[in-house]
Amino acid sequence: MNTKTLLGALIAGVVAFLLGWLIFGILMMDYYTANMVQYPGLFKNPPEIWAIAIANIAWGILYALIFNIANVRSASKGFSTGLTLALLMVLGFNLFMYAQMNLYNTKILAIDTVLNALLGGLTGAVLGWWLGRPSKS
Repeated sequence: MNTKTLLGALIAGVVAFLLGWLIFGILMMDYYTANMVQYPGLFKNPPEIWAIAIANIAWGILYALIFNIANVRSASKGFSTGLTLALLMVLGFNLFMYAQMNLYNTKILAIDTVLNALLGGLTGAVLGWWLGRPSKS
């Protein structure tokens, strides 16, 4: 992996972290709280921010690796590729969680899948734009 791809992975991780904080930590937090089964100790307060940051960097690296293989080099291709990847990964994860746990209902399963797909698309758009920039030589 070259320097441009590594930097792109880091940028994608930061974008995912900030957009995730905005979408899930601010805009939709009350919605999630109201639509999930609550029990004492379910959520850490405060959450482990370092773990969230590392998780987002891992997603950024995964996206950068896939985008390199798929030759994604534009914001529009990045958006569609990121949206598709996130949609399939999150749908699979959410359906497994729904099948095995009483944590949330089908309405929040659908909302969470759509929001995460959008997050993946926006992150992918930034990464695709970054990877498509001409190299300064």
